[in-house]
Amino acid sequence: MQGQGFSDRGACVHSPNCDVLRESLMKKRPSLSIVIPFLNEEAVLPLLRERLGNTAGFPEDWSLILVSDGSTDGSVEYVESWMREQPRVKLLELSRNFGHQAAVTAGLAFADGEYVAVMDADLQDSPDTLIEMYEIGKSGFDVVYAVREAREGSLFRRLCYSVFYRIYGRLAETPVHLDSGDFCLMSRKATDCLNSLPETVRFVRGLRSWIGLKTTSVAVRRPDRAAGESKYGFWKLMRLAAAGLTSFSTRPLRLAMALGFGLCLSAIGLGLFYLIKALIFDLHTAAPGFATLVVLLLFLNGTVMLLLGILGEYLAQIFLEVKRRPTYVVDRFVDLETESEDRSEG
Repeated sequence: MQGQGFSDRGACVHSPNCDVLRESLMKKRPSLSIVIPFLNEEAVLPLLRERLGNTAGFPEDWSLILVSDGSTDGSVEYVESWMREQPRVKLLELSRNFGHQAAVTAGLAFADGEYVAVMDADLQDSPDTLIEMYEIGKSGFDVVYAVREAREGSLFRRLCYSVFYRIYGRLAETPVHLDSGDFCLMSRKATDCLNSLPETVRFVRGLRSWIGLKTTSVAVRRPDRAAGESKYGFWKLMRLAAAGLTSFSTRPLRLAMALGFGLCLSAIGLGLFYLIKALIFDLHTAAPGFATLVVLLLFLNGTVMLLLGILGEYLAQIFLEVKRRPTYVVDRFVDLETESEDRSEG
């Protein structure tokens, strides 16, 4: 299933109506489509609805695609009631939790607006900023993304983000602005380019930068969540960081080779030093002490395990890509504006 606004990375399981659905989506193109992925956000969705309703500046024909990434609370039921009152709201429900980046990818595939925005449901991304992005985009930019001037949250979380972006900036071959996120606005051209990329493992902000279209940024201050708790725990952040680095940089592999070469030279040099010392100064000089030997062994073994871990990340990425499984599976897509619903039977 390929076409403008739709992607073959996703799958509608046992769904013969996918092509019909795609055609109906293409008939009427709104000026702006907003993609908002969510996972168990029952507490924050009413606040999001109120905030969007009170924000002036949206074009008359804007649409909202809410992507449920396997929600198990009352979030989906709330969205269904919201849709009945506002048909511009559409529901894209994935069959299970595929992860935030997969949910964003699914929303982009179904978004048919002239401009497409991506934002979080927790109101850390401001609708007022989105309007500013929309106006900037219309002036000739294909991508407008938010850069965080300041970030709320725990010191540990802020430190993790800061370290990741600095390391990524040093190693990545595709530059991503420090402290940027997925909050952005893209033209139809940029969205179609992003949808056409074949990666299964997605790092959206990296792909957004890789396409190389005309880009600018907007500085924002990112507040705390409006309600609920973050679904991005420490290990999810680590997996996202690993996906970002392995998708857009081969430098860790080159650094591993350089480190191994340097350690070999150091070992040869140290061996020659002790040999010369023993031959010239004292044939009965004792070998280095036990503590020195243990430290060297621990250091070298730790280095080997680190290098194996780097190789493992790249092998895991290759393993996931060669299987060519879809990034997500669609359970159903509901659009009351066109009175269409597509649901899988699986």
